[in-house]
Amino acid sequence: MSVNQRHGEDVFEGKQNQQLAEGSEIVSFDKHHAFDEDVERAFDWLISFLPMSDWTNRKARIHKFLEEALRPDTAITQDQIARLCGKDDAIAWYLYQVHMTQHEPCSAEPAQASRILPVFKRLGMNLEVVKELHGINAQVERLLGASRNHPDQVLFEILIAVVWKLNGWDEVSFIPPSKSQKLPDLKAIRGNDTWHVETKRMMPHSGYSRKEREKWLKIWALLKTTLMEGRYPFILDVTFHTEMLALDDSVLVEKLADKLKLVTFPCHLVSDDTMDVHVSFVDLRKIKRHLEDWSVKMPSRQLIELIGGRWDRSSSFTHVMKCATRRAGDAGGLNLYVDEIDWAAGAYWHCDAEKATEAKARDIRSHLSKAVSQLPDAGPGVIHVGMETYDGEAVEAERFERIMRTVTAFDTGGKDLQWIFAHLMECYSPPDKSWVADETVYPFGRGNREDSPVPMSSCLVPHEMFDHVHAAHWMRDAP
Repeated sequence: MSVNQRHGEDVFEGKQNQQLAEGSEIVSFDKHHAFDEDVERAFDWLISFLPMSDWTNRKARIHKFLEEALRPDTAITQDQIARLCGKDDAIAWYLYQVHMTQHEPCSAEPAQASRILPVFKRLGMNLEVVKELHGINAQVERLLGASRNHPDQVLFEILIAVVWKLNGWDEVSFIPPSKSQKLPDLKAIRGNDTWHVETKRMMPHSGYSRKEREKWLKIWALLKTTLMEGRYPFILDVTFHTEMLALDDSVLVEKLADKLKLVTFPCHLVSDDTMDVHVSFVDLRKIKRHLEDWSVKMPSRQLIELIGGRWDRSSSFTHVMKCATRRAGDAGGLNLYVDEIDWAAGAYWHCDAEKATEAKARDIRSHLSKAVSQLPDAGPGVIHVGMETYDGEAVEAERFERIMRTVTAFDTGGKDLQWIFAHLMECYSPPDKSWVADETVYPFGRGNREDSPVPMSSCLVPHEMFDHVHAAHWMRDAP
């Protein structure tokens, strides 16, 4: 990547087909078994910063909430439970998930834990390096205290600091924030070279994605009633071609209610400008055979595959069922397993409307602008942007194009911005593993790749697991 002088200001200019595609770093990282010594090492170290009574009380509050929320007379879904638990003390929810996965795996929430465990694994693998970071104690105290509701940003800063240290920088320091001036997050020194580093961690889902999901839940609430009243054991595949936010909550019920009663074999029920809907059947015989030998965690990806017949990373899945559940042993919390399923129905859904795809892709321009403003006027600077890729291949393809357009035309405002690293991450919990973490790194720089200050740039997984290929992780089949 080269730099052109345009109107006296520095702008990035990229070579998409040559440097960026070939320079992308894609990594898969997985863990087959629940207990992990590296994870436990990181957990114990973080907990050591808290008075034991503090952690005990925070854990007890979460446990009490879960016990009350899971009572049969409580109208709350497990998805809502996970969101509510992290509302006021997100880092405690993270620590709780780690502790449960390590010591009471029956009570962990696999999907939530899969986002957290890879971070703890990475920290535990390099704990001695982490401890060498200047200012790390203050950073951990911030994580557990003032930033308890925003742990992803602080953890990302620590991971990036580890990246610089592992790349041979002698001293990597966290720069304390100042109320009087804008400062970067990190400073790295090697010999006579000093670089400043700013990190930006984007939210897991865009505001648009969250609104879209809330809309779907309203649509699903009405459809679910129809499915339950008719005891239809159907799996619906719904693709919206119009922005969901513009649709009535009753749109699916109005289109499907009269047709569902006529379904006797898999078929297309609707195909118009608004949506396509395909219907198939829940395989209740297969479910019964499986549950004769196994109980299935609730919620889990295995339960999705059992009812829906597959796991589709590009679509969301919602279901309803009449079932018998049990707990494994005496453990509490989210310790709930399905023993029998008498009836079930569900729906895979996504929206391919162009405006929706663009809204979910989210440009990183505002994050880069804020990051550049934190860098000093003199001296080389680097920006690391972290984002998660849960919105499907179409959205991620659009996101890549937006990143390309933004970075290649980005105005640095005269700052000596040398490199931008875009870290795209995705973590999930397959039926046969505790977690899998994927990471694709896009390096955008002024020089050649060998000139990068951090040639080993992956922050979530070890560099030795790099797979230099010409595609991103969301374009591959997931485990």
